[in-house]
Amino acid sequence: MQQLKICFLGTGSMGSAVLQGLVAAGHPTKLISATTRSEESAAKLRAAGISALSLESSSDANELLSSDADVVVLGVKPYQIADVLTEIRSELPKDAVVISMAAGIELTTMAEKLPEHNNLIRSMPNTPALVGKGVTGLAAAPQAAPGAIEIATWLFEAVGEVVEVAEKQINALSAISGSGPAWMYFLVEKWEQVAIANGFTEEQAATLVRGTLAGSAQLLASTGEEPAELRRKVTSPGGTTERIIATLENAKLEQLFEAALQAAVARAKEIAGDKG
Repeated sequence: MQQLKICFLGTGSMGSAVLQGLVAAGHPTKLISATTRSEESAAKLRAAGISALSLESSSDANELLSSDADVVVLGVKPYQIADVLTEIRSELPKDAVVISMAAGIELTTMAEKLPEHNNLIRSMPNTPALVGKGVTGLAAAPQAAPGAIEIATWLFEAVGEVVEVAEKQINALSAISGSGPAWMYFLVEKWEQVAIANGFTEEQAATLVRGTLAGSAQLLASTGEEPAELRRKVTSPGGTTERIIATLENAKLEQLFEAALQAAVARAKEIAGDKG
């Protein structure tokens, strides 16, 4: 796969993360191309050895750079996907692997815009990809060649772990792992606010909460034990931690998390209905 020509159409935070991960993994920069909105962004990529064009300078940049690509990664906003696919379809190689990172855009929508292309894949990475610790969900079109999902898996493994799922699961996956970092950051915000309200400085609260979170995550990853077992080891019978867990249980967090997930799934379906 080291000889694959990979084109990124749109280099926002996620597109840039995957591109950078690919470079860090040793993929030749001469085989990577990208389009950007601004000429300034394109110039920075060219300085790093990436073939880059901006829509600001070349309105047909997407079509030009995807015309000889083996893999095309769509990093544009969901509302732009249909237009970009329509724009590139006449020149896009028929066997190219086309990977969308847009939430809510279904494979049927991609197939409508690219009726002669079979290797269509939906992906949902998350922002820890920026530090090589991402989790990406993949769902391939039924007609996609086996090699297409292998290529997509290889691509996203450059920035973390990959989970292949059926498309019917991708919206839930998007809420769980795609939006997952926001869940965590929100909890950290509230946890730190509680610490501050109990007399700790902002600096102290950050150290207490973020250090505990990072250490706990590393312990979970390194021991291989289940979260419930690690929690039990911290929770002495009749102790203070037991009271904390009981209070959280009484708050019915599982139901709250489920409601949050379903709200995200519903929004993804709305986006799919407004596909353009």
